[in-house]
Formats: sequence, structure tokens, C-alpha cells
Amino acid sequence: MKRELTKLYPMVQFKKDTWEIDEFDCASIFLLIGAEKAMVIDCGMGIGDLRGAIEMITDKPLIVVISHGHVDHTGNGRQFDELWIHPADQAAPIPQSLERRRFDTERIAARQKGCIGAPYTMFNLYPYDINVDLRDPEPDEKMPIIHDLNDGQQFDLGGGRIVTAYECPGHSPGEMIFLDEQSRSLFAGDALNFNLGVGSVPLERTLRYMKRMHDLGDKYDGIYNGHHDFRALGMPLDDDCLPTVIELMEEAVAGRYTPCETPSFWGQSIPLTKERVDPMASAPKMYANEEKVRPKRRRVTLRKGRNFLGINPDLIYENDQ
Repeated sequence: MKRELTKLYPMVQFKKDTWEIDEFDCASIFLLIGAEKAMVIDCGMGIGDLRGAIEMITDKPLIVVISHGHVDHTGNGRQFDELWIHPADQAAPIPQSLERRRFDTERIAARQKGCIGAPYTMFNLYPYDINVDLRDPEPDEKMPIIHDLNDGQQFDLGGGRIVTAYECPGHSPGEMIFLDEQSRSLFAGDALNFNLGVGSVPLERTLRYMKRMHDLGDKYDGIYNGHHDFRALGMPLDDDCLPTVIELMEEAVAGRYTPCETPSFWGQSIPLTKERVDPMASAPKMYANEEKVRPKRRRVTLRKGRNFLGINPDLIYENDQ
């Protein structure tokens, strides 16, 4: 008998008709409900029955937008009929490699349990079965219709709730953010975080878009990114995050930066070793032509206060391309 997929996602309605759904520490999915339609922002790693959980909250027609085309934001995309994605991020398959999604999910679960050891490693602290709930699409889960998502595009959810999409390339070439003026919320995907990796486009270009995000500040009261690893579920990023990222980028563009060594944010190896081991060195490919779509790039880490910024030192200026 076919087992039912989990719908037991932790979730919170942090503003009226505005929900954050936690995909078991792998990603955050946001649900914005208007008078006529509802918007889903991102589809996570692909654990469980995301659509089923959403339909327990609302029966309104769904508009599903993808902040960017990475493995942990498109995973359950085939549960929906149509997706809106920026053209620059449409090359990757939906979903991406099950082997890679499982690799990342297992390491996130281990990281969240910490380094205490046996008492916690003996128990499953998440309400999903990785062998059942993380899977390749079923035969009836066809590839959704993909629509282009463009800068300035607006989605009317009814009742005066209009969500505007804005480009913010850096973490990926087609990274998008979403401004909901009715709830005064900005949904940033992976465009912003206290541990932020950029470098898919020249840094000075990313800096221009980060400044635009800052300039939109009179239209929102908080920024909600696509992972709640540096904030509580339902809470925005602290106000110092964006200004500090802008400062770090400005210093890098001006040539004034000093790379630093940091522990892996994927967690320390157990048992502890003197050698610095990259937990992602053995990660499986996300998909067959990954090197062509997402070419390898050099990365150095900059730090200021609580912010860590990974940049590509070979792609700072537009003429570096």
C-alpha cells in the first residue's frame, strides 16, 4: 500500500494571511493568501506533501513563484501545475538529483542535532521518513508549465494584495525577491542572509541590486529569507543584516577586503579533527550538466560582525566576465 506523505511541517501565521512553512530546517516556504488567490514562494527540498499541507490552510487558486533555481527551492515543484521562474534560472531540472537532495537533507538534520552525540543521533527528531518522504516525482507528477518571471512583475491576489517581483542576482543569476506591500514584508529567497554566498554575476552588479533592496525599505518592515537558520521561524532577519552586507560588498569592490577562515556552516566533522574538512567535498552532483549551468568558481569569505559573505574574487567587476 502506498504510504501517505507527511504534512507535519512546522508552520506559523506570523501576519494576517501570511505563513512561513518550515521544511524541517532545509528551507522555508511562504504562503500569502489574498481575497481571490494565494501565492506560494518556493517549493523546498522536496520533503513530504507540500501542496497537501498548503491546501489544509487555503482552497484558493495558487500562484507558485520560485526565488531561484537551486536544489532546495524547487524540490516539490512538480506538485503544482505552473511555476514562475526567472529565465536565467530555468536550465536546472525540477526536481534536481534525489541523491544530492538526500545528501543535503541528511547533513542538515545532523547539523541541527549538534555535537552532543549518541542521545540525539539515536532518535528521529523530524516527522518524516527520508526513504518515503524524499523521493523522485511520481509518474502522474508531470513537469509544470514554466512561465518567465521578470523584474517589476506584479501578481494581484485580490483584496488589494499585490506582490511585486524584483531581480536581485548574485546568489544565482536569476535570484528574485518579492515585495508584499499590504503586509509590509519582503521575501528575499537566498538573496540575503547572515551567511550569504554570491558570485554568479559580477559583485558590483549584485551591489547595485542590494542597494535597491535597501531603498525599498520604506515599503516593508521586515525581510524574510528562504531559510530560518539565522532567525526564528516567523521572524524577520535582524535589521543590521542588509546594511552590513552592503558595506562588505562596497569594501570588496573598492579592493579593501581581507579573506578569513571560517568553520563550515554545514557543521563540524565528528569526531573533531585538526584538519579542516569540507563536508560538501563529497557531495553528489545536483544534475548531469551542472558544471555547464553552474560552473565552479573560486570563493573567499569576508566577515564583519555577525555577517559572513562568500564572494568570487575573480568576478568583482563587470569587465571581469
